[in-house]
Amino acid sequence: MPRSSRPRPPLLTREALAAAAREALSVVSPVSCAGCGGPDVALCEGCRRRLVPEVVRVDLPGGLPVFAGLVYAFEARGVVLAFKNAGRVRLAETLAPALAAALESCAHHATTDAASAGDGFSADGSLLVVPVPASRRGRRRRGYDPVELVLRRLGLVVGVPVLVPTVRAGGGQKGRDRQQRLRGREGSLRATRDLQGSHVVLVDDVVTTGATLQEARRAVVARGAVVVGAACLAATPLRSATGSP
Repeated sequence: MPRSSRPRPPLLTREALAAAAREALSVVSPVSCAGCGGPDVALCEGCRRRLVPEVVRVDLPGGLPVFAGLVYAFEARGVVLAFKNAGRVRLAETLAPALAAALESCAHHATTDAASAGDGFSADGSLLVVPVPASRRGRRRRGYDPVELVLRRLGLVVGVPVLVPTVRAGGGQKGRDRQQRLRGREGSLRATRDLQGSHVVLVDDVVTTGATLQEARRAVVARGAVVVGAACLAATPLRSATGSP
């Protein structure tokens, strides 16, 4: 006697399973899109597309070229803030391509510039990546260093720090103008070792006035380094007005 045919349940696609899982999790732990605030998704597809790196160049006073993978506005700003201040550490993977693109542009600029100047550095192209450390207060509050986290995601393991905050470091930068930020940053960082002969790329999360990067450059130059440029996740619209490199 033939078996009675029972209707088979429909096969679920990976997208449908993921959507079902997100819906179930949202009941227990509601989430919203880090970029636009849309419900029940950590990062929607629309915002993910807006995070495709588009490198912009900023030239700080004194001739320091800074390359940023994103413009710090709209959805990109929301994602960076969620990563930095809301504990959403998994966004490091999403933001890593922006920093990778900025680092690549900075390295290309450095080697091209060195070759045109006849600098021996261009022969081997070796660069020392030096992250700007989070403040002690910021690290205690977050429990992690955002820049270090993204560098680790890129496989650039951070060992003994080259730059550390000094005892006089502290005080927020929010609400200060550029000159106030510059004065507030003076002497707030120091290099932990001799850097004579090193060609350095500084790395930070967001460039606004550039005060932090200027102080980082001062600290490493004082120990003998040559700073070829800086790479950041994002630059503010005003700071990114110079456009792509």
